[in-house]
Amino acid sequence: MVKGSELPSIKALRTFMAVASTMNFSKAADELAISQGAVSKQIATLERQLGQPLFHRHINGIELTNAGKRYLPKVSEALQIIQSSTANVLQSDKERDLLTINVTPSFASLWLIEKIEEFTKLYPHIQISIKTGDGPVKNSNSDHDVFIRCLPLSQHYEHARLLQKEILLLVASPSLMKKNPIRKQEDLARHDFIPQVTRPQLWEQFKSELKLDSEPDYRKVGYEHFFMSLTAVMDNRGLALLPDFMVKPMQKKGQLVNPLQMSMTSLFGYYVIVPSYKRGLRKVYDFENWLNSELGENDA
Repeated sequence: MVKGSELPSIKALRTFMAVASTMNFSKAADELAISQGAVSKQIATLERQLGQPLFHRHINGIELTNAGKRYLPKVSEALQIIQSSTANVLQSDKERDLLTINVTPSFASLWLIEKIEEFTKLYPHIQISIKTGDGPVKNSNSDHDVFIRCLPLSQHYEHARLLQKEILLLVASPSLMKKNPIRKQEDLARHDFIPQVTRPQLWEQFKSELKLDSEPDYRKVGYEHFFMSLTAVMDNRGLALLPDFMVKPMQKKGQLVNPLQMSMTSLFGYYVIVPSYKRGLRKVYDFENWLNSELGENDA
C-alpha cells in the first residue's frame, strides 16, 4: 500500500492533466497560469514518484508513454470525483435538512419546479434535491425521502397516500384554435389527437365518455410523458389530454385553450409514497402538508 507521503499532490495531477490535454508544456503553463519551469518541475516530481516516465520528449514535441496512457483516465476520473464531492460539501449547509424527492418527469417539469420555491420560503432550513423516476416504487428503502408517482387507482400501494385523482383537460394552442376553431363536439374530427404512448387507453376512455361517433385521427408521433405532449401542443401539432393542475396556470395566462371546457377523470391518481422509516421526519411531514395544501383541494 502506498504511504500518504508518497501520494502525488493534487497540483501535480492537475499539471499532468493539463500537459496531457495540450501536449505542450508551454500551453499547459498558460492554462494553469504558472511558469513553464513550474510545469516541468511538477511533471518531473510526479514521474520520480511513479518511478517511470509519463511522456516521451522529442525534438518535435511530446507524447504519452504507455504508462501515461494508462494513468491518464484514472487520474481524470479521480479528479472528477474529488471535484464533485467537494462541490457537494460546499453546497450543503450544515444548518439545513436535506429533503430528497423522487418524482415523475412531468410532475417535476410542469408543476414542482415552479412551485418548490414557495416551499423553500416557508421552510428555509430545508434544502431540496429533486430527482426523477417513473412507475411503481419497487424499493422504497432507498435514499429518497419522498416519492410522487402517477399510478392506477388502488388502495394497496405500500406506504402510499393518494394526493389526488387525475383530472385530464383537453388542451390546444390558441393559434391552432384561431386557425381551426372547435365550437361544437363535431369539430373535434377536424383535429389530430396526440397519442400518449404509455397510456393509449386515455383517448379510448375520452371517446367513450363523450360518445364520439367518428374515429379521430391520431398523430403518427406519440409521446411518453405529458411534458412532451405539451410541447407538441404548443407547436400546433394537435390536441392532448393533460393533467389539470399542470396546465391551469398556462390556461390563465392564455397560453393554452380548453375547447368546450372538456375534461375527464382518468383511472389514475397521484400518490405520495414515504418509506416507513422516513415517516416520522419533520421535513417529510412539512413537505406532505405543503403538498396537500397545494393540491389537496382537488382530492376526491
